[in-house]
Amino acid sequence: MTRGDIKTAIKNEVDDQTVDSTLLNTWVQRADEKVQSWRPSDDRDQTFDYWDYLKTEQPFTTVANQEKYPVPENYRAFIELRIGTDKTPYKLIDFRDRDKFDDHAVYMLGGYFYPIATPTIDGNAMRFVFVRISDDFASDNDEPEVEKLYHQAYVEWGKKMYYNQQGDTELERQAENNFERTMIGKWRDQELARMSSASDQAEIPRSSLV
Repeated sequence: MTRGDIKTAIKNEVDDQTVDSTLLNTWVQRADEKVQSWRPSDDRDQTFDYWDYLKTEQPFTTVANQEKYPVPENYRAFIELRIGTDKTPYKLIDFRDRDKFDDHAVYMLGGYFYPIATPTIDGNAMRFVFVRISDDFASDNDEPEVEKLYHQAYVEWGKKMYYNQQGDTELERQAENNFERTMIGKWRDQELARMSSASDQAEIPRSSLV
């Protein structure tokens, strides 16, 4: 579904063709933000974007004795940092714990990331893997970056906003519940895919995904 399709679906499902297009644009953009920030209620440490559509890599090159490097502008959350041919990824730590680590740690501060230990050689490749923020919708031809199967979440959030505006708390709650069901389905699908493709995840009980 494009943004235009989502807007049409919202109007059709609330049975109101008079909803302002600019207002609908705001709701769809807000829905995109909610999708990106959503977490399952019983697993607050995860978002599905950690291992699919918003994961990306920013290459850097080490500068000898340079202790900090700029975080990408579209940075949302840290996944890993690798430097040179080292197979061990750097762990993200709180900057207040920086004195507790001598190596293979990285902390964020003021729009920069700081590898521990500071690189001493020029020219080593650094691979900074992170969750990015998706681009805002620019036109009705733009599609959400999440897979088509889950575009209904955008419709449900738009319906929630509509019913909130109308003061209909019951239908607003229904739309919010539908949004949650769609997102839970997405999370379960990805957990199952992750379990089937990674042997080191086999210990996760499948009963928790039913």
